[in-house]
Amino acid sequence: MPVTAEELMDEPDFIDAEADIDEVKEEFAGTENTLIVREDGEVKGEIHENSLLKDVIPQDRIDEEKVIGVLGLSFDQSYVAEKAKDLMKKHEVTVPPDETLGEIAFLMDREDIRSIPVEKEGETIGVVHENKVVQEA
Repeated sequence: MPVTAEELMDEPDFIDAEADIDEVKEEFAGTENTLIVREDGEVKGEIHENSLLKDVIPQDRIDEEKVIGVLGLSFDQSYVAEKAKDLMKKHEVTVPPDETLGEIAFLMDREDIRSIPVEKEGETIGVVHENKVVQEA
């Protein structure tokens, strides 16, 4: 029988999209290195601990192309983040508790995400982190 999301999931660590950066830093003290960002009760994205590295990079060391893109047509808000929503990687991918390991790995790769919330009847009941997927593979 295939391994499912329910077997792989951990308790989710949530943070509100409007939380300030200091709150985000505090929340990382007891997490599995991923925070699930919610706004009005809905999952909007995820923040990884390494996203906070941008907050401590000296201004003169920031690569301009990373911030505004090669053509100058985009802007990476995470370099000047004030709130959790500025740091998060947006995604709307969730899985049901019975989703299989292979499908979870496929979704993580396709969406370029490191965790997937597990939802049951519209409520987030857990989160599957990439390290659990790799360990089970």
